[in-house]
Amino acid sequence: MRPALALAALALVAAAASKLPALPPVLGAESWEYTHEKDTLLDVAARSSVGIIPLMALNPDVDVWIPPANTKIRLPTDYVLPDTPHEGLVLNVPEMRLFDYTRDKTTPTVLAVAVGDITDPTPLGEFKIGQKRTNPVWTVPESIKAERPDLPAVVPPGPDNPLGDRWLTLGSSSYGIHGTNNLWSIGRQATHGCVRLYNADMRVLYDRIPSGTKVRIVYQRVKLGQRDGLLFLEAHQDPYDKDPDPLPATLARLIALEVTGVIDGSTVDEPTIRQVVGEARGIPVRVGRLAKAP
Repeated sequence: MRPALALAALALVAAAASKLPALPPVLGAESWEYTHEKDTLLDVAARSSVGIIPLMALNPDVDVWIPPANTKIRLPTDYVLPDTPHEGLVLNVPEMRLFDYTRDKTTPTVLAVAVGDITDPTPLGEFKIGQKRTNPVWTVPESIKAERPDLPAVVPPGPDNPLGDRWLTLGSSSYGIHGTNNLWSIGRQATHGCVRLYNADMRVLYDRIPSGTKVRIVYQRVKLGQRDGLLFLEAHQDPYDKDPDPLPATLARLIALEVTGVIDGSTVDEPTIRQVVGEARGIPVRVGRLAKAP
């Protein structure tokens, strides 16, 4: 593998090797759904509780609006866990998934979300759940009112409220995790920075998440993971243009894993790695093997 690596990747090896974390596991499994008569892919996403952009990335040859009935659709239900502590809530913005470790630190509950767009991105960092509200009132921010002068100053609870019927505040900020009145927005960069869930998912999350729960919002476009002695790579799109060329850092990390005896470098498939990163389809792909224990 090493002779073909870019010089930029080699320059990062020493730093990567010096603070190398353990490889997260690959969880979930491949699953499929079939389209019904008059379905769109948006209907399939909502019915399957997955996000629409991840679903489209996995099924690029399927017409979003008029897929033929009985079309087999691959669902984004297998994944590498984000490289974070297994506690509280973890949101990885590029994959638009929320990982809930509050019940199980080994196998979290995974929920599809919508995040902010590039103009109003979801903030990264560590937070704690602050105030909780049922049937929240939406006080329309001035910035949104300028874009949508037709909106009232305050939107009461009900079907026209974009916050749904549950709200979890992120710390003391104006951002929150909430439901939605637009099912088709889940799995998109569709908010002004808040995190939006399907209503059924949000109600369950609200009931089990107390104020004070830690929330980490991260930006991990490329993730390496392991399962059954195999090495996997998962790559996502770059919604905020924060990581336009993740390949050098990915290759450097692989070299560090080889140098420290975690993976068998002779088995690493560099062309597949380049393809996975370039396509960013959002599913784990096998790219090598772990080293055998001595």
